[in-house]
Amino acid sequence: MTDDNKSQESEKETTENIEKSMHKSHGMTQKEYEQSVEKKIEVEKEREKDYEKDKKLQSEIDRQLRK
Repeated sequence: MTDDNKSQESEKETTENIEKSMHKSHGMTQKEYEQSVEKKIEVEKEREKDYEKDKKLQSEIDRQLRK
C-alpha cells in the first residue's frame, strides 16, 4: 500500500467516524448539518450546553480535590 493509498484510507475512515459521531450525537448526517443553518444553530447550542455542563463538573472535581 502506497503512502497515497494509506492517506486516502485514513481520510475515508475519519470521514466515516465523523459521520457516525454526528448521527449518534445529533441525529443527523454531516450533509444535513452543513446544508441547514437551523440545524447548525441547534447543534452548536447543544455543544455549548454540554461545554458549560462539563466546565461546571470540572470545577466541582477540582474543588473536591483541593479539600
